[in-house]
Amino acid sequence: MAARSTGIFPREGFNLDAELAVTTTATAAKVTLKNAKTIRVIVLGAAAIDNAGTNKITVTIGGQAIVFNAQDLDINGVGIAHVRGALCDINNNVSYTLGGTGTVTGVFYELVDGPSRG
Repeated sequence: MAARSTGIFPREGFNLDAELAVTTTATAAKVTLKNAKTIRVIVLGAAAIDNAGTNKITVTIGGQAIVFNAQDLDINGVGIAHVRGALCDINNNVSYTLGGTGTVTGVFYELVDGPSRG
């Protein structure tokens, strides 16, 4: 795994490397998602997103859909959400889709609490 980010989130230390990138093609995650306690989803550089539901970003993590509308993003187009790993039992894939004219610079996921012990 790459070193902690020195870019947009240096204090928080989010991992924003290619290994944890989410693409528009469903791809197997690098970890077993259902064994993680909490998974963080990070959207960067979102633009042309609205609150009407048409222009949005939908990130799918282990079968769980996380929808980012304009109200979920800061002024720089950054959105952060969390999902419980136990809910990611449909599959172990990650992907995102853009609705309408929405665009995004990058989408990433990372484990917050790590694997559970059960």
